[in-house]
Amino acid sequence: MNSVSKLRYIPLAFSVLLTMSLSGCGESTSGQSGSAFDDGNNNGGDSGGDNNGGDTSSFDEKAMIAGLVDQVITPTFTAFQSETASLYNDVKSYCEVEQTIDDSTTDFAARDARFDSAKQSWREAMTAWQQAELMLLGPLSANESALRNVIYSWPSKSLCGVDQDTAYFEDGVINQNSARPYDLKDRTFTRRGLLSLEHLLFNTSYTHNCSVENEALAGWNSRTEQSVRIARCQFATEVSKDLNENAQSLVSQWNAEDGYANELKNAGEAGNSFATPLKAVNAISDALFYLDKEVKDFKLGIPLGQFTNSCGMSVCSKDVENSISMHSLENLKANLMAFEKLFLGNEIGSEAQLGFDDFLIESNAEDTRNLMVSGINDAKAATNAIETSLYDALNNDSDKVETTHAKVKDVTDQLKNDFINKLALELPKTSAGDND
Repeated sequence: MNSVSKLRYIPLAFSVLLTMSLSGCGESTSGQSGSAFDDGNNNGGDSGGDNNGGDTSSFDEKAMIAGLVDQVITPTFTAFQSETASLYNDVKSYCEVEQTIDDSTTDFAARDARFDSAKQSWREAMTAWQQAELMLLGPLSANESALRNVIYSWPSKSLCGVDQDTAYFEDGVINQNSARPYDLKDRTFTRRGLLSLEHLLFNTSYTHNCSVENEALAGWNSRTEQSVRIARCQFATEVSKDLNENAQSLVSQWNAEDGYANELKNAGEAGNSFATPLKAVNAISDALFYLDKEVKDFKLGIPLGQFTNSCGMSVCSKDVENSISMHSLENLKANLMAFEKLFLGNEIGSEAQLGFDDFLIESNAEDTRNLMVSGINDAKAATNAIETSLYDALNNDSDKVETTHAKVKDVTDQLKNDFINKLALELPKTSAGDND
């Protein structure tokens, strides 16, 4: 029961593959690269080749890096940290009221209002995180993505594990063993973070999800609904506190004097891990490939039956990313928004900053830039055309989901080919040799 359940989620093989993909974010390989890839022996301001006729010597790569770090990535991480602080406060406030309810004569209005606020805070934190998911750099990719996973373990998940830890936290010990005091930080990542909170806040079934009861869960399914709600909200308070602490750790590690933000901005300087600014640009470009494997293949392709899923190889709505909260479509929208910001260097409607679009123009690849901008817009429009949850759309209007997948693929096809070649960059190791 400590194993990760694949029930309602993508098959284990894909879970393992995606974990490998996530752990590889921010790293490159020489397996496949643009025709003028800089091997680190040239100055970062010059790609070291004709770049298909383009001359990038006039492009300020360091200025682009600084802009992306200061105007896009850092604000995204900071916004997520702020949302997790609000989430913790709202869950704690809700649970304080939940614990006062002890009979059927109670006015539930105050409880329900705070419960709704807690769930809305989860949605806002998840939306903020889904933008950060497009920026899996530095602290989020280090140590096999350990920090990322305790924040958001998808696709790995264990509803049984969360139920067990709800009981363990209530008891203060693991499986009624007084020699094993409970500490959430010692628990596996599938029992922590945003996915654990999704189950605790949104699951309307009050029975546990384990096929076999251990001692801590004995009698759980005979408990009153109210006692389960209290146990869940108490554990949710602890999980949301832990989540906020991990978000703070992300921001602290990123912003530290010797943190990854400065490592990127100081690329090419003596003692820096990036031999040239172009190497740092390449590390940031690797993050864009989340749109390919994770969004195109896992969030859309698997539920659409383009890969083996829980239903075989047919459309399978239960394999969407957040089937309990029905937040999967909002995740896709946030992913696309973050991709757009990282590509352009700024949010739509804000002052233009240096981004990959400008780098393409300076590299005589304005056609590629235009195709990618129009592709992003088309993918956003296709996602916005889905008027229900992604779960319902797969069941009742799967053509719109197919269209979204196709439009996202248009962007990732450009990303894996002309984008990489025209900017003389390497593909991340998770995409090298992949022409899908």
